[in-house]
Amino acid sequence: MATKTMKAVTQSAFGEPAKVLKVDRVPLPAFDESSSELLVQVKAVSVNPLDYIMVKGTLKFLFNTPMPAVIGADLSAVVAKAGKGTGFKEGDEVYGLMSMKSQGSLAEYCMVPARNVALKPKSLSHEEASCMPVTGLTAIQAFQRHSGPKGTAFIPAGLGGVGSVMLQLAKPYAGFKRTITTASTAKVELVKKYIQDVDEVIDYKKVDPATVIPAHSCDFVLDQFGKPSEYVRYVRKPAPGNSTQGKPSIISIVTPPNAEKCQEGWEIRVNPLLRIGLNLMDWTTRLRIPNWIHFDSFFALAISKDLQTLAELADQGKVRPVIDKVFPIEQAVEAILLAESKPAGKVVIRISD
Repeated sequence: MATKTMKAVTQSAFGEPAKVLKVDRVPLPAFDESSSELLVQVKAVSVNPLDYIMVKGTLKFLFNTPMPAVIGADLSAVVAKAGKGTGFKEGDEVYGLMSMKSQGSLAEYCMVPARNVALKPKSLSHEEASCMPVTGLTAIQAFQRHSGPKGTAFIPAGLGGVGSVMLQLAKPYAGFKRTITTASTAKVELVKKYIQDVDEVIDYKKVDPATVIPAHSCDFVLDQFGKPSEYVRYVRKPAPGNSTQGKPSIISIVTPPNAEKCQEGWEIRVNPLLRIGLNLMDWTTRLRIPNWIHFDSFFALAISKDLQTLAELADQGKVRPVIDKVFPIEQAVEAILLAESKPAGKVVIRISD
């Protein structure tokens, strides 16, 4: 760290990534030894839908982001300096994510709250570990919201970032007996290759899953498309008078939750008008779902304990991210564009060796 600048991917305005992003040199982050933060040397960053949503300005009404800004959420890194009382030390290999209101992992160095990271899984490379924070936290926090029967889990989009992790964890972590997923024709065999214990892979390009999956045969359904009521047809109805097993679930990671959960996930305080709107949307969504189904929607939270759990599961060989391609930081824009095209796995940007 002899130099006072570093390489980073910066955003000059809201818009299409190819037009507003570039690799530039920016000042090194200032470090306060008394803080609860870590200065980390970033090794790899994976690309999430959140990244291009933020770049395009879909959530600009929530975050007053001064431009130019360094982008990026997920990271795998090495601690360069640790604030007092963080529990980490220089040289620790960590992985985690930035907060919603202060992105910036796509750089050679960044500041990250210690509560947002955990020790990196020993069995994973930095490129692999960088794929896990957002998708992995979403996966296990979605499963944590289900307390009903654990017969069959329907998790669409089996090669998506979240879908691929949830399929791997559905049995060893969440305790389901059977898993069903969907994929396009070109990805069906890839799902079976990377996630070998998936029970059924439906080619949604050839058949409608609703004609293949028997009605009311699933105990858990993941909604990744913001249409939770369309999955009611798949959900198993509880046996009359049997209240001991809990309700089957539809868990959404796209449908906006109520205002309280949005504030928690976005790490900001929403204004009264937006609060009313969010609560109204949540209420309207719930009206379309029968009360015998447990419905929940949420944004994943950066919880260090959950990151530790993910690391343990990875080191036990129970989960491993599926990577489509790794790019050097100089090709970060190309990487983000590829990620937006829904490739067969995660896209990773290598920052340094």
